[in-house]
Amino acid sequence: MRPEIHRLPVLACALTLLAAAGCSRQPSEPLSKPVGANAAPETVAAASTASADTHLPPGIDWFAGDVDAAFAVAKSSNRPLFLFWGAEWCPPCAQIKSTIFNTREFQERSRLFLPVYIDGDAPGAQRLGERFGVVGYPTMILFRADGQEIMRLPGGVDITRYSTVLDTALDASRPILETLRAAGSGMKMEPADWKLLAYQSWSTDNGRLVPDADRVEVFGSLDRHCPQELTAECSRIFFEYLRAMAAASKDGGSPLEPKQREQAGARLMSLLASPEAIRANVENLIYAPTNVVGLLSDPGSQERAQLVLGWRSALDSLARGGEGFKLSGPEQINIYRSRVALQRLEVPDAPLPPALLEEARQTVARVTAAAPGEYARHAAVNAAGNLYFEAGLDDEADSLLVAEIEKSKSPYYFMVELADLAKKAGREADALRWLERAYADAKGPATRFQWGYNYLAGLLEMTPEDTARIERVGLEVLGELADTPDAFYQRTRVRLEQLSTKLLEWSLGHQDRAAVVAKLRDRTAGTCSGLPAGDEGRASCEAFLRPAAPTTAGA
Repeated sequence: MRPEIHRLPVLACALTLLAAAGCSRQPSEPLSKPVGANAAPETVAAASTASADTHLPPGIDWFAGDVDAAFAVAKSSNRPLFLFWGAEWCPPCAQIKSTIFNTREFQERSRLFLPVYIDGDAPGAQRLGERFGVVGYPTMILFRADGQEIMRLPGGVDITRYSTVLDTALDASRPILETLRAAGSGMKMEPADWKLLAYQSWSTDNGRLVPDADRVEVFGSLDRHCPQELTAECSRIFFEYLRAMAAASKDGGSPLEPKQREQAGARLMSLLASPEAIRANVENLIYAPTNVVGLLSDPGSQERAQLVLGWRSALDSLARGGEGFKLSGPEQINIYRSRVALQRLEVPDAPLPPALLEEARQTVARVTAAAPGEYARHAAVNAAGNLYFEAGLDDEADSLLVAEIEKSKSPYYFMVELADLAKKAGREADALRWLERAYADAKGPATRFQWGYNYLAGLLEMTPEDTARIERVGLEVLGELADTPDAFYQRTRVRLEQLSTKLLEWSLGHQDRAAVVAKLRDRTAGTCSGLPAGDEGRASCEAFLRPAAPTTAGA
């Protein structure tokens, strides 16, 4: 889906590139592992049994067995496989559950494929995340019956368009990798091929198809070759190109020549006035204003004023909706977050207009009051808290989130946001209390380690001198990994690597802190020794708190 919008660290060899990008890498094997014979009849029967897991979105016959068994069933029945990787606490996941998965259109289409739900805290989930190259929650992937990836589906499009994109993926004659190659080699491309490339969720691809270093060249090539009569598809590819350019220029300046910049700005203005392009780019318009406008204009310039005005007009068009088009509740709230960002981009230090703040408050009140069910409300409150935070309405954000932790089934999620607010206000003791409580309340092995990481990182930053507390919490957090078979994969592995860096930096030049690090290293070593030799997870485990070897000058 569109990118996750969390402010806090609670989140979340590439495959072949376009031939035009000059890549010589070879394609990977199909993502499903060999499972031997076709599934036995009793396995198929188990797949159609309703799961007792209450977090599974209803109305969909989610597969009840493991992933390899699911691929075996998909192959034997010649059906595509739809994989959803998410977490119970994840607001964008909740948004998808309450919108896309809750529609009759999706539920009817789900009979055409084998739907598989992987919760990030399920046994083996993080290892599966490594296998499928997924990091951020949520990730949605459609596979062919033979295990080849057709595409990663976006979450940030309107519900009607999602059904159309899913239909395109189900009808695709070739997987996304082959389609990408075809576009780069000048092969014949059908409109459906361009739709597959345009609506591929590149933000959840994690560099497997297009590494970060090649995104400008690849999306620039796609943009040049996309038939301009395909307004919606080409506009999405153009936005992907602009976002890649903005990322490449994050250290300052624009990689575009003045004439190119002028042409790109003029094209963007035309798209911001196109109803078809506006509706095709819900997530781009909501989440990318400062990056794109900043890329194409200078502060205080006439070009910036025009782009800001055009973007605001496009957001107004989105908010009005129309026949067959409706934003979700969180998207309605996030439109105001985008407006706040545009206002700050144009006039950084000025107070926000009272009318804008009042409209934002009214939208939050309306959306949260009308949220149909716990998932919809969880996503809406998260969006509201982020909006209030960005708008400087910290007291209102605090009140909203404090009230919500009494109602939410994942209150620990909002406790971390409350810690962020307390830290912003200079109340570090309160921030640490919220982080401690969030860790204590967190559920699930991957989640508990992630929230434990938040707490320990907070201690290292806010009370670095409290070595006794850091040691105690560090040992407890690392203990979360002891009985988890896939503890050293994917999101958990990334957090462990980050924690290793923080602890090593904290201990430099302090003998007492170095002694704590030694104890934490010893605690983890016991876990590492229990992992199979040669296992990738064991290598990650053994690297924890091991300083990088110094490089030799001239080597």
